[in-house]
Parts: sequence; structure tokens; C-alpha cells
Amino acid sequence: MAVEPARTSDVGTVGVLSRAADALSADPRILLAGVAVVALGFVPYVSNVASTVVGGLAVVLTHQALVGTPATDRSYLRRTLSAIGATVIVAIIVVSAVLAGVMALAIVALAGFVFPPLLVLAVVVGIVGILLPVLYLVLRLHLALPAAFIDGETATDAVRRSWDRAGGNVVTVLGVQLVTGLLSVLAALLIAYAFGIPFPGVVESGGAFSFSAENQELVSQSAMVLRYTAVGSSTVSATVPGPEFLLGYSVVGGLFTALNYSSQAVMYQVFDDAGVETPAGV
Repeated sequence: MAVEPARTSDVGTVGVLSRAADALSADPRILLAGVAVVALGFVPYVSNVASTVVGGLAVVLTHQALVGTPATDRSYLRRTLSAIGATVIVAIIVVSAVLAGVMALAIVALAGFVFPPLLVLAVVVGIVGILLPVLYLVLRLHLALPAAFIDGETATDAVRRSWDRAGGNVVTVLGVQLVTGLLSVLAALLIAYAFGIPFPGVVESGGAFSFSAENQELVSQSAMVLRYTAVGSSTVSATVPGPEFLLGYSVVGGLFTALNYSSQAVMYQVFDDAGVETPAGV
């Protein structure tokens, strides 16, 4: 008999977020890890590595808070290196899929110069042939981080384990990402509003929306915050805002970042519980 972990879990998006919230309330260190990830995200050339190292800590703490048993005996350094390796593998897979889709799109677009109706097909290919497959790959490979930190999997095995466990549960993974992502964006907007920072590139002036040179720094700050929120822990190139703003956004944004990492640990656990025994080869 072989275990087939691709069965759909009974725990949906709400259940995953609820369990993640329970872990946050049980161990405040998870929240501190989320705050650290957001704060380090404002440091150029540090954020990408910091998100893996500190985010992995949030995953491990969530696992211990919910399961009550320690994670793998592998050293944290080896798990971190595996997680970084898995991240690189996932990036290569996703970029390869994007390039393949772009090549297909280019071929169809070139043919459209000969037969114009094919240009419409090119748009469809661009959406169906690039965006959807890439989104599917990202969701299926989303659990590589907890695979490396919880079970101590190697980089390649972590990617494989994520693919297996997320299978049949892609909708749940998507739902969790949408909720946590939306909450992070709302947090950024609320903090920006609290500090009087306008939306990026647009300032209200005399009842009409127009650009304002006086608010260039504030606009740059707002753009930087939303860029960080949308992309994740990315290197910041815009103007760095004041310490009060950084502290406020790190705390509020850190809450939802911690929820995101905790959700990854929860999904990795409950999707494993969804495995059922099936005859080998089925």
C-alpha cells in the first residue's frame, strides 16, 4: 500500500487560518518572527535571505505550538540551506514556465501579422498559457519552505513534497494566499493613511487628482510600502520612511506575515493528514 497525499483535505481556507491564529495566540514568538521579516524587508540585499531564515523560524514555532513535538533533528543551518535551495529550484521552474509561455505567445503573435484573428488567440494564450499554469505551479510549490524546516527535507525533496501535499488542495492554498495578501495590503494602506501618506503617484489637489512635487517623498514612501507588500520581501529602492512609520507598518504588517507563515505550517500538516492508503501504482 502507498500513501497518496494528493487527496483533498477537509480543512478549508477558514480552518487553516483559524488554526494558524491559534498558533499565533499560543506562541507570541511567531508574531515577533513576522515583525522581523517585515522590518528586515526594508533592508536592501538582506530581505530575501531574512525572509527564509526568520520565516522558517515562524514555521517551526507554529508546528511546535500545534503538534507539541519538535521538528526534525537536522540543524537549523542545514534546514535553512535546504529552504534556500528549494526557493531557487521553485524560481527556476516558474521562470522556465514563463519563458515557455512567452515563446508560445510570440509564435502566435507573429502568425497574427499574417492572419490578424490570431492576435486574439495570442491574448488568450497569454492568459491561459502563461498566467494560469504559472499560478498553478506557484500554489503547488508553496509548501517547500515548511517541508524543509519541519521535516528537514533536502531542497529537491522539499519541492517534491510540496507538490504532493498541495495536490488536490490548490483552492485552499489560493484562498489562504488571497486572504493574507489582502490583509497585508489593507494594513499598508491603513498605516499609510495614519501617517498622511497618499496613494502612490496620486495626490488629491483641489478636488481633482494630480501629481504634486511637494509630496514626492511621501508618494515614494507609499509606493515603497505597497511594492514590498505586493512582491513580498524584496529589495527596497525607494525612499525609506521615518522610524515611526517603519515601526507601525512592521508591527501591523508583521501580524499578517506571521499569519501567512503559520498558515504554511498548518497546510503542510493538515494536507499530510489528508493522505489515504491506495494500492501501489494507483
